Amino acid sequence: MDGAAFKPKVDLSDTLGERHGREIEDDFGGKGIAVVVPDRSAADQQEGQLQQTMVGGAAVYLTETFYISSKKNTVFEVRLTDKGLCLKKQSNGSTKEQTIPLKDIIGCRCLRSKRRSRGSSSCTCASISSSHQLKVVEENSGEQDETDVSAYLYIYAYILKRNRRGGFRERTTITLRFRSFDRYEDNNREAQKWRASIKHLVAGEPVQKFTYQPRDTRKMLIILNPKSGSGKAREMFQQRVAPIFAEAEIPYDLHITKKSNWAREFVRLRDVYLWRGIVLVGGDGIFFEVLNGLFEREDWQTAIDELPMGIIPCGSGNGLAKTVSFLYE
Repeated sequence: MDGAAFKPKVDLSDTLGERHGREIEDDFGGKGIAVVVPDRSAADQQEGQLQQTMVGGAAVYLTETFYISSKKNTVFEVRLTDKGLCLKKQSNGSTKEQTIPLKDIIGCRCLRSKRRSRGSSSCTCASISSSHQLKVVEENSGEQDETDVSAYLYIYAYILKRNRRGGFRERTTITLRFRSFDRYEDNNREAQKWRASIKHLVAGEPVQKFTYQPRDTRKMLIILNPKSGSGKAREMFQQRVAPIFAEAEIPYDLHITKKSNWAREFVRLRDVYLWRGIVLVGGDGIFFEVLNGLFEREDWQTAIDELPMGIIPCGSGNGLAKTVSFLYE
């Protein structure tokens, strides 16, 4: 899926010129922030085990201090801890701090800037002045801008917000731009350290190396009932759920039910262990179909124990999903 679909709001009004450094882009304070810091020593770039320190009772794995180019007295510190991603802004004696909990972070991806259309400026020091100008793609897409040696780390989070009706998840994207070096490979290696560390922490694994490989490479099984509720389950999945799987880098197999009890027979007869879990898109009916199908298997107890199940409520009443949500809260 094209990474450009998930670009954050960008408002970098200052021309960065020929200086190298790191940039952070986020909604912290309501505007994008352009920052520049000096290069780190070569010793910091060596592969190996991640050094861990303790600050205020939290284990800190990575820390970067950013100097905002548009404000002389403003420092922006980003820390990755076992609690989450801490953003600390210090400006003219005042301090503002925000921590995005690990449980709200679903994933992160390393991307490259997309090749600009013919006629646009190809200068690597051009200012990014508005969000529509920053487009990113996968490294191997063939559309990357070779003149931009930057590596972009996109961190995706869905932060729980409270209101009178209960709560909702607000999508937040933090973008870290690494361009301290003259080669993309060097900048990408630095971005990959942050990505690997975040991936390990989100998965509940110890952070020991600067590389990450998921322990479970199986796909997720998605079973969708296109006729549930108002008949918009397929549309809702493509618009609201599929992008989340892409952000979390979780591959999946999508199966559309064809008739009544189709899902029941599917999980009863198939080798369900080919998948890491089951996500059901529809109402209460499809959930009970799948649950009954699993109980009809000879190995039902193993299947129930090893296959977690999730619900994307798209039915008329969604009573089961509401109950689960109530108990979760």
